Amino acid sequence: MTDSTQLPRRSFLAMTAWSLASCGGGMGGFAGLPGTGGTGIFSIGAIAGFGSVIVNGVKFDDGQALVQVDGIATTSANLRLGMLATVQGVRGATAALGTASSIEVWSVAQGVISQAGSGQFTFMGMTMQTDSATVFDGVSSAAALAPGLPVAVWGLQASVDASRWIATRVAVVSAAAVVASGLVTVAGSQRYLNGLLLTGALASSLSAGQLVRAQGILSVMGNSIQVTTVKRLDNDTAQVSQGETEIEGVVTATPSTSRFTLGSIEVDASAASFIPSTLQITIGARLEVHGTWQAGVLRASVVEVEDELSLGSVEIEAPIEQFTSVANFVVRGQRCDASGVTTVAHGTLADLRVGARVHLKGSKFGDIVNVTQLEIEN
Repeated sequence: MTDSTQLPRRSFLAMTAWSLASCGGGMGGFAGLPGTGGTGIFSIGAIAGFGSVIVNGVKFDDGQALVQVDGIATTSANLRLGMLATVQGVRGATAALGTASSIEVWSVAQGVISQAGSGQFTFMGMTMQTDSATVFDGVSSAAALAPGLPVAVWGLQASVDASRWIATRVAVVSAAAVVASGLVTVAGSQRYLNGLLLTGALASSLSAGQLVRAQGILSVMGNSIQVTTVKRLDNDTAQVSQGETEIEGVVTATPSTSRFTLGSIEVDASAASFIPSTLQITIGARLEVHGTWQAGVLRASVVEVEDELSLGSVEIEAPIEQFTSVANFVVRGQRCDASGVTTVAHGTLADLRVGARVHLKGSKFGDIVNVTQLEIEN
């Protein structure tokens, strides 16, 4: 179903990165050579599909991967669209393929919504902005979010102070845990996160300016968290020293024309190729950056803007789990609507039923994937 006359975006990115490395381009030796197979790859981004887990346009074979969701070992069957995933593995035979050795997914916040409206909502001291690429589960759209609703959220840091985030997935939960992410502040001997006092032994070990995810017990007054687990979010990339790196994020600062901050990651784009070539780096832009690490800085080889079309695209290859009608069936936990499909490869719409394996492409629309291409797989 791919137009063979066009060079796939992932292949173009890989070729560009290889070209920059080969020509000296200031890369200091590009450690991961795309498309050669067996080279290391580290990728952070929202999950855009299944069959193999798709992150940043790469289809990662997850058959042997160690999978964790919020620190708990599980299987890839529990991964969902829009969850922000950290994938480590190796590149496959082509630039668009890989094999994952580990997949980690962490929600950035869980709790009860305090305010909602105009496409955003507030809880746990964090402001969550939704957009057309946000996946919803349990509500049809951002308009259905309301104060008192318990939710879990996955997303991207969208401000330097980590008070604002772009939600990639919002799921209504029966009973929310207490999770907040942000920058630690210190006043005397006390630690705070988004204005919430952090208590307990784990809290005392935190330092001002650390970007953390804290989980615990909310006080009766709702103004403090007794911390039971804590994760340093700014340490996610600390152990990566070689191989390719691909990171999806939001620009939070632009200190110079050649350097910017993606979430909390410093990027040096002085030797990068831009897609499109006229791309201007501005605060709030959602980008995909490819490069390698040097002294804690991501040295970019390719910087690409993520437009609404690419952010909204979905691809899933899996058996149908639930089937009500052509306009309402579930694949990999995602509700789909194929009522607009007129041609089905290797079958007809009448072949859709529980257990039928399908390969579909489409676009996100709230809690639904509107299917545009459909294939029945034997």
